[in-house]
Amino acid sequence: MKVIFHRGFGVITLVLSLIVVAIVVFIAMALYTGQGSLGPEDIRTPVERARSVECEALVRKVKIQVDLYRFENDRYPQHLGVLEGLSDTDLRCPVTDTPYQYDNESGRVWCPAHER
Repeated sequence: MKVIFHRGFGVITLVLSLIVVAIVVFIAMALYTGQGSLGPEDIRTPVERARSVECEALVRKVKIQVDLYRFENDRYPQHLGVLEGLSDTDLRCPVTDTPYQYDNESGRVWCPAHER
């Protein structure tokens, strides 16, 4: 009896491969568009997350300037406008264009749109 070996993919193997590829593409698209279920904080799209990170970085920059002011003057500034090295755009959220909130008693700076 002669044994014949087939080369290449069989129909069943090809169909299974296509199903696996389709599942991977579906999962990737769900995560990229923000429709994935990774948790309540990860519902946003990657672009929204990037903008939120940009806002958090600006808030940190302003906090550093507030701390430098306090170190030099032994008190917190009365308002954020007196800080040197910051433009008016540095004092506003790049996503919503709302001004950052500031408490001159504690030196706390936060964005009302991205507060955690």
